[in-house]
Amino acid sequence: WKLGAPDAFSPMATVTTAPDAAHQVTPEQLDGMVQQLVARLAKEPGNVEGWVILARTYYSMRKFPEAAAAYEKLTLLVPNEPDLLADYADALAMSQGRDLSGRPLELVQAALKIDPTHWKALAMVGTAAFDRKDYKSAVDYWERLRASQPADSPIAQSIAASISEARKLGGLPPAPAVASAPSKAAPAPAMAPPAAAAGKGAATA
Repeated sequence: WKLGAPDAFSPMATVTTAPDAAHQVTPEQLDGMVQQLVARLAKEPGNVEGWVILARTYYSMRKFPEAAAAYEKLTLLVPNEPDLLADYADALAMSQGRDLSGRPLELVQAALKIDPTHWKALAMVGTAAFDRKDYKSAVDYWERLRASQPADSPIAQSIAASISEARKLGGLPPAPAVASAPSKAAPAPAMAPPAAAAGKGAATA
């Protein structure tokens, strides 16, 4: 996110970064498909699947205000869904210059109330705490996230680096040993340690 790869968070990332993806659909064709979908949704405003596709497509195109508007519609159609709340927060934050403060943070916190273990929400709320120099809270959120990951996974290693920097900046003691989950990591890539951002305070890809 802070490193300039916001689509690493997108559910479409694994599709749009496939080796031959760039040769399958031209920008003009994609724009045409989007306009067709927009026209269809004008006639079918309750089409949840259509709004999901539109929101994710706008995000992958880096049209963040449009993506945020589509996710807002989705959260009205499907309330209390943590995945949609976190994705909405992500798109909204990107639309306001990668700033999680305000409404994006409210959405992330709402997602965590529904699912306290939601990996993306934990990553983002930890980033928000890190950015406002609340390093203790950032560590707490990222420790919860790390505990859900296999200890040897790239995600866990990135989280550990983020935690280490937050502890250092906050003057906190070194982390105790934490037992990580034996399986089922969050989708990757999704995190980059603050250290990788060369002091920019990044905590997400």
